[in-house]
This record gives sequence, structure tokens and C-alpha cells, in this order.
Amino acid sequence: MSIDEEYYEPDIISVNDEDGNEILFELLERYETDDDVYVAITRYYDTDEDIVEGDYEVIILKVEGEGDEEYLVEIEDEMEFEQISDILMTKVEEKYDVEYFDPEEN
Repeated sequence: MSIDEEYYEPDIISVNDEDGNEILFELLERYETDDDVYVAITRYYDTDEDIVEGDYEVIILKVEGEGDEEYLVEIEDEMEFEQISDILMTKVEEKYDVEYFDPEEN
């Protein structure tokens, strides 16, 4: 491996669930409008076994709050979710050279 080759280093974010348990996610993509910020994330796996067994479901969420008080929430408006999901999944497909599988199309 040459020194010039790039190494992939994921953007990891820590989220606490309702029980206070820390869950690590990889930030795949971020999308900002004039008013809102949205993210596409997937569960982060760090062991070889977990990486192989992981499902890599992409989760689309909205960022609320500011600075240290940011938190992630579900997008409740169906039309907003569809629009943002299409934008973020297109960005993820281009960035990672993958194709999005939509279970509703089958």
C-alpha cells in the first residue's frame, strides 16, 4: 500500500437512547436547507464480526437544537420525509457508489 492512498475514516456520532445507552452511528451524509438540517446515518460497527453481520439500514433524521444541545428527531411530515429522503439517498448513492434498495418498489 502506498503512502499516497487515502484511508477511509468514518464520521462517528454518539446518540443516547431513551434508556441512556450510548449507540454509535456513522454519519453518511448531511443536507442543509435555509431552515433545517437533516442527516443520513447508519449503525456503526467496529468489530469484524459485527461488520459482516450488520444490516446497514440508512436512517434519515432531522437535527433539532443548536451547538452542544443538538439532538436527532424523526421527520413526522410524510411529504417532507419523502423529499429529504430522496435527496439524502441520492447523495449517499453517489458518495459510496451504491444503489438504494426501496422495499416498497417490490
